[in-house]
This record gives sequence, C-alpha cells and structure tokens, in this order.
Amino acid sequence: MIYKFTLTILLLAISAVATQAVSRPNIILLIADDQRRDQANWLPEGKGKTLTPNMDRLAAEGIVLSELYSPSPVCVPSRFATITGNYASRATNEWMRDLFIMHGHTFVHQEPNVTSDTQTIAKDLQTVGYVTGAVGKNHVIEAPGYKKVDARTSLSDPAVIQRLQENQATVRAAYQAAGFDFAERFYHSNPRVIGPPQIQVHNLDWVNEAALDFIGANYGKPFFLYYAVTTPHAPRKGYKSDPHATPVGILDEVPAGLPARNTIQMRLDEFGLGEDAGDMLWLDDCVGSILAKLEEHGVIENTIIVYFSDHGVESGKTTCYEGGMRTFGFVWGNSILGGRDAGGRCSLVDLAPTFMDLAGGVSQAGRYDGISLKKNWTEAKPLKKRIIYGEMGHSRAVIVGKWKYIALRYSDYHERLPLTERRAWLEAANKYQRSNKWTTFEENDPNGPFGHSGFIPDLWDHERRSMEANPNFFDADQLYDLVKDPNEQNNLADNPEYSEILQDMQAELTRQLSVMPGPFAEFKPRSLPEPSMEERIKVGRELMETVFH
Repeated sequence: MIYKFTLTILLLAISAVATQAVSRPNIILLIADDQRRDQANWLPEGKGKTLTPNMDRLAAEGIVLSELYSPSPVCVPSRFATITGNYASRATNEWMRDLFIMHGHTFVHQEPNVTSDTQTIAKDLQTVGYVTGAVGKNHVIEAPGYKKVDARTSLSDPAVIQRLQENQATVRAAYQAAGFDFAERFYHSNPRVIGPPQIQVHNLDWVNEAALDFIGANYGKPFFLYYAVTTPHAPRKGYKSDPHATPVGILDEVPAGLPARNTIQMRLDEFGLGEDAGDMLWLDDCVGSILAKLEEHGVIENTIIVYFSDHGVESGKTTCYEGGMRTFGFVWGNSILGGRDAGGRCSLVDLAPTFMDLAGGVSQAGRYDGISLKKNWTEAKPLKKRIIYGEMGHSRAVIVGKWKYIALRYSDYHERLPLTERRAWLEAANKYQRSNKWTTFEENDPNGPFGHSGFIPDLWDHERRSMEANPNFFDADQLYDLVKDPNEQNNLADNPEYSEILQDMQAELTRQLSVMPGPFAEFKPRSLPEPSMEERIKVGRELMETVFH
C-alpha cells in the first residue's frame, strides 16, 4: 500500500512537471528591419512579389497581425517598446534627459536606450526560469564604452580590428546586463555605420549561426530568443555581399546553417522574380533553418515564433502617420489557434506582457504599458477595443475606433533658436554624413522648418517623404477618419461638423499623457520653470557631439 501511494505521488509530480513544461513554451521573437508591406508575400499588398515559403506557411497556419502598431516608428524606440513593454518616453538614459532639457518636453527619436537599470522582458522571463538569448541588430541597448570606427579607416590596420572586437565585447556585456544569458554576434547599429566599407554589409549567415547555436545549447529548458536582423533595411541586395564580412572583421570561413547565397538568384529565377526579392528570400532561409533546428531537437511543438517588421516604412517613418506606425507580423505555434487574422489593433508594447503571460509569470501591477494578447492568440478571444497611442518627436497621437488624432506641438526652443545654432545643427549633421560617405544636407535651408522629429531644419530625407505624402504635415491639429481616409489625406480638425469628435480625441490624448512622463503643450502643462535658452543651447551643443558622433 505504501509502495502504491508513493508511486502515485511520484507519477503526479512527474505529470505536474511535464504539464508545466508544456505550458511554458519556448519563445522566438524575430524582428525584420524596415520591411515594407509589399515585401510580405502573406499580405495582400505583397502577394506574388517575394518568395518566402517558410514565412508563408507560418503566417497561414498562425495568426496574422495585420494591424500591429509601432508607438514610435523608427529603429530605436520601436525596439525599446518591444524589449520593455513600455513606451519609449519612459527611457531614462542621459540622452533622453538632455533632450527633455533642450525641448521642454519628452522627445522620442533615436535616443531612448535601454540601460542596465531598465526592466526588460528578458529579465522578467529569467525570474520564471527561462534562459534568454539575443543575436543580431542592437540599436536599442546602451553600450557604455562603445567607440565608433570611422568609415574612412582600413581593416589592414590592426588597431581597427582590435577596436571592432572590443566593440563587440562591449555590446555583448550590455546585453548581459539587460537580462540576456546568451548574447552574440551583434550589429550595434545599421551596417553602414559600423566601420570600414568592406564590412558595411549585412551578414545573416553570421547572425543566424549564433541563433542556431543558442537553440542547440538550450533546447532542454524553456528559452526566449530575441533575434533581430538588419535586413531588408539598406544596403539592399545584401545577399550579394561578401559572406565573410562581419562587424568584427573578415572571417576565414563562411558561417554554416543557411543555403549557399549563390542559390538565391537561381530560386528567384524559377519563380520569375527579380533580384530585389533576394533579401526576403535570404531572410526566409533563416526562418527555415530555425524551424529545422527546432525539429532536430524535438521542441518545435512547444515553441512559439513571433515575427514582425519594426515599423512602417512607406510615407510615414519617424512620424505618427499610419505609414509609420502601422506595421505587421504573425505569430505561430502549436498552442496558437491559427489560420486567421488577429482581428484588430495591437501595439508592440503588448508583446512583452503577452510573453510573460504565456510563460506563466505574474507581472507586477503597472509594470507594462501594454496588455496581454494571450487569450486572442491561444483562445481566439476578440482583441480588446483599445486605444493606440503614438509618440514621435514633437507629435503625439491617439487612435480610438475609426478616428485618429495627431497633435504637433513645437517647443519654443525651435521658435527662438538663433540662426547660428540652426547652422550648427546642419553642419554637425553634414559632418556625420560625410564621415559615413553619405549624401549631405548642403542644400537644406537653415531657416527652414523642423519636421515632426528631426534635429535639423528643412527636414531629414524620411520626413521629406512623409511631407510629400501627407498634405497636412505641418498642421498643429490633425483629425482623420481611418475608414474613409486610411492614407490620412483629409484633415477634419478645422471642420465644424467634427468639432465634438476633435474635443473627445483631445481629451483622450490628455488622459493618455496624464500617466506618461514629462509635459506636452496644453495637454499636460509644465509644472516646473523652463530652463534658460542659454542652458538649452548649451545642452544642444553637447548633444550634437553625441547624436552625430
């Protein structure tokens, strides 16, 4: 009797452990860089334009996130929202503090970095027993000690190679401090700013090999892999570059794990596709290799894969327009009730709380700005009718139902900025462009207007494209009916028929900002005195040296 009782307890314990293991899925988060909707074969806009059989399968079997929103649509803050579950204006790094002094309100652009003190989803998942890994593009975690290698240097200089390797170690240490047990093979930023021309290329083979190594070493326990690639962001047609070139120098051998690059064009030819589709097929090969690795180790049934593009690219990057904020993705896994669209809007800040929920963790109240999507993913429950919030530079946005409101409020810093400082910002930007051998802004008018989020007068290239696509670009108040006007061409803010709706949307923005850090114009008036213009200019000069370093 005692033997039977003991055996029963043992079996129950084993069953409980097994159940817990199944209920705590492996999670792989794969982030594409600047992927357009017409580069997704599994979206209507991209059908037939790319060859991505692995992604097509996962999207068909999984849930398409066709209305996924990036709160701050440019590289760094979109990743901040993803990795923390919070809006980028909550970043507390030194750049953000300086920008607040300069502008008088929280200013989100490429500066909100994760520091060692920031709570990340990696740290959260570690508390519930996950092993965490990260590979690929950084562009979000602050790496103290990282020293940029000028594009005009040469790989023949041993000091350059040493600096590249030291930079890699610096980024690795920063990721470990941010909660990642495994951290390997990083591009600190875009390929074009990592060093000499020979290595200003994408190398998915190099990054993907590290992802496979992580899975191979950790498949026996629940794991989380943050896998951020640098493609299909420029430089285009990266699959044609040297497969030996990496951010740490030139390899002796091509990394293993992917089909040979010279097969990419052959496969495209079979389907009548041109070379422009090559970067997406190359990325799809990475997805295929990950699936094969999961199969090899018998853990594919207990793995969830989430894929998305970091933000919109078409006519809206660095603004709160739909062309920037609205992005897309899919989620796939055995526990996901797939074969459908998510059926509503969600935000990048929702991913972290969803992962914690899937892992069985209990989040502290107020930890995330986002909400869990678990019930939509695993039970097909309708997404909650929620408000989408956006913040980019001098603009803030809210979407409620079919209505979208954008408030553009410049601080008096720009109104009072003397011509000498306007010219100084332009020259700092041009110096930076020249150091990277890029097109300069020599033709910009120093007396020209500032954009929604740029530092220089007369607009950045991204903002110019947005201005050309959006006729109301400089309107202080913008109200759009996204059902009738999805491209935001008809601003209804000055139409008396919509005055009540405008007031309601402004009230909603006020409510959203009430729980966010920092003031913002009349929606959240400043409670402390403004710094002097002299102090703001001084801080601006210091920022020039760091932003354009």
